[in-house]
Amino acid sequence: MADKSRPPETSILRQVEQILVDRLPPSWSARIVRAPGRPSSRRRESSLRIRAPDGESIDLTLEVKRVLNPQDASRLLDSLEIGAPARARSPESIRLVIAAPYLGDRAREVIAARGVSYADATGNVRLLSEKPAMFVMTTGADRDPWPDDQPLKSLRGRGAGRCVRAVVDFRPPYGVRELAARAEVSPATLARVIDLLARDALLTRDARGGVTAVDWAGCLRRWSKDYEFTTSNRVTSFVAPRGLSDITAKLAEVKWRYAATGSIAAQALSPIAPLRQAMLYVDDIDSARRALDAREADEGANLLIAEPFDEVVYERTTTVNGLSIVAPSQAAADLLTGSGRMPSEGEELLDWMKANERVWRR
Repeated sequence: MADKSRPPETSILRQVEQILVDRLPPSWSARIVRAPGRPSSRRRESSLRIRAPDGESIDLTLEVKRVLNPQDASRLLDSLEIGAPARARSPESIRLVIAAPYLGDRAREVIAARGVSYADATGNVRLLSEKPAMFVMTTGADRDPWPDDQPLKSLRGRGAGRCVRAVVDFRPPYGVRELAARAEVSPATLARVIDLLARDALLTRDARGGVTAVDWAGCLRRWSKDYEFTTSNRVTSFVAPRGLSDITAKLAEVKWRYAATGSIAAQALSPIAPLRQAMLYVDDIDSARRALDAREADEGANLLIAEPFDEVVYERTTTVNGLSIVAPSQAAADLLTGSGRMPSEGEELLDWMKANERVWRR
């Protein structure tokens, strides 16, 4: 149920019109045109009329929603028979603008993927047309000023992390209770996470609530917004004085539990770039430091040792060239939330995962 302070349709239209007027060049004009209403009708169709300096104009149909999550955006576009991918249709053929008080980044992504324009009352705008030639894209708020009361808004915490890992690592179809048992979480916790991912249009469910398809790369990107390697785990930075090759050689001989993640795990699966920093999960940071002869350092660190947010980091690990490495899903999430080149390495690892899904996904 939406917050009652969320703006009504007339206010949304007025704010969107003003935002577009402010963002278009002075020689262009934008105004909302509303169709005459019928006494028996509670809703009047509206369009956005854009006029270029040479007098050429276009009317874009406005579809106004007071609340629009990614799942609802996908369903709306399906109902309007605007399919994906939208490459086969030109912007001229999709004369539609979706307007709302606020459109989150995932909702904007879903809409843009279909070749549709959007605008919200905070200034998030993507407007395109071939005749007259126009492309406007601006950024507004990154948080909803009118948050709703959905039961779960974040994927922070150990329970959410276990659930995301299970949703990603296991191939559907599966039911909530079946996957909860495999993930060792409560069905209620898993159901809440699945509901959030479904609202973000990252998975689909059947009529009985079972999961039938998962955008696992999108789920990892969504998790990385709430989870971060350096803050979600207890992490200490070190320098390996004899280099990372010495660290990997020692790890191949140790008897205690660990799991390598980040760049070292990505390199073990598919060499991408020279290894500059190693990241490890261990049960005890101080014991690992002594065994690896690492020196604590605030600057110039090339080794990050972490005590994990949850035991799930040790689940579905593999051994490659004597190294115990985390599941690709965990390595990708840790890279996506890293610094420097790590997010790019994370995207490259996702590409490897897409090409080798049957290798790592169960």
